Amino acid sequence: MKHKLIILHLEDNKDDSELVRRELLRESLECDLVRVETQEDFAAALEKGGFDLIVADYALYSFDGLSALYMAKQKCPGLPFIFLSGAIGEEFAIETIKKGATDYVLKNSLSRLPVAIRRALLELEEHTKLRQAEEELEKYRKHLENMVKERTNELNKSKERLQLELANRRKLEEKLRTASMTDELTGLLNRRGFLIFAHKQCEIAKRNKTNFAILYLDLDEMKRINDEFGHREGDQALVDISTMLKKSFRASDIIARIGGDEFAVLITDPGTFRLEKAVAGHIGDNLKIHNEQTKKGYKLSVSMGMVHYNAEQPCPLEDLLVRADELMYAHKQQRGLERETIPSEKGGKKQDRLWERYESDVSLRAEILVSGSAVIKNISVSGIALRTSQRLTRNTIYIIRIRTSGGEELSCQAQVIWSSLVGKVSKKYGGLYYEAGLRFVEANKQFIGSLENLIYSTSTPFCLWEHMEGSDGWTSTSSS
Repeated sequence: MKHKLIILHLEDNKDDSELVRRELLRESLECDLVRVETQEDFAAALEKGGFDLIVADYALYSFDGLSALYMAKQKCPGLPFIFLSGAIGEEFAIETIKKGATDYVLKNSLSRLPVAIRRALLELEEHTKLRQAEEELEKYRKHLENMVKERTNELNKSKERLQLELANRRKLEEKLRTASMTDELTGLLNRRGFLIFAHKQCEIAKRNKTNFAILYLDLDEMKRINDEFGHREGDQALVDISTMLKKSFRASDIIARIGGDEFAVLITDPGTFRLEKAVAGHIGDNLKIHNEQTKKGYKLSVSMGMVHYNAEQPCPLEDLLVRADELMYAHKQQRGLERETIPSEKGGKKQDRLWERYESDVSLRAEILVSGSAVIKNISVSGIALRTSQRLTRNTIYIIRIRTSGGEELSCQAQVIWSSLVGKVSKKYGGLYYEAGLRFVEANKQFIGSLENLIYSTSTPFCLWEHMEGSDGWTSTSSS
């Protein structure tokens, strides 16, 4: 025992109490045995408290053990209570346990009492630890509830601030409309409106340490459209470009016509990996759809440049626009070439070339039995673009073999992603021609690694194609 026990002993026989004391001492249980005989003394002892255990006789002259058990459970719940009696039946003993007694020992088996006491105290200690653990758990649960309440209150306050900010933004938008900051022709912001919103975004970026990007666009051949088709058609081209930009960007991005045939887009939260290529893809797809659907005597195209605002190295908004304009002009010089991405300040790294198109010699051809002649337009690690004399069906799968001038052969399946009518080829080949984009399917590491070497080298690729029809195998072949 960790300390000297204090035992309340309900016993009207002094000699029996002395036997109990000696037995406990013989078993090395040091204790103070406080003996009481009457109900009044027992009640007074319970009221005083400070006991580790109660040992009670069952039958006394003026009192009984069951009444004592009831009083102890009322006054000191959880305190071990052991019956020590000279004669008690098994059935009655079981009944006392059901009513809350910890154990019972016969006086003629007094040697069992130390064992019963140790077991009762051990159970009490375990019960106390369990109760303390439950109390700690309840305390922690309440702590979590308070944290949740505090966090909920913070979120509600943040929501209120956000609602207030949205309300202020709506007021600002209304103010912008009344101040004629919208371009009358396209419905986009004009230059003044763009600068106001963009300056506001700069302030937010500085405060929150976030980044954004600015895309500068110019409608190609605007003068030719005006000269050949009239200024009304030129205005319609500007409206069509505006519609295309709205489809290509999110509602949170700021789109504006900042003058003549020039447009600007402030891209908030530009988290997309290879943003330039993603934006070029969206705009290119929407322009292709527009040109196919309208079938006018001219095709809409744009030149673009992009700059990124770095919150760690802030610079004036006007400088960003100037640099984006310069990059756009560089892009315009590539007219007539494949322009798969947008010039930006982040370019120039060798690994970026893996995601640009490798431009092949326009004289190279690949023969497809089901499609006639084909010209390889460009190729990357993700797919290939092809010019054919017959429209290729979307989702059709081919097997493609690429041969370099060094004799190496690469092989992979490719699926048609898009195919569209472009125009007429030269008299030498005659007829209409189409363009199609195919994506490599299940390309393994060896194929990609060899293709990377091809992209980095100056080797000219040649292609062989096989057309898959169903799951029974390859049914037709052709070569370049």
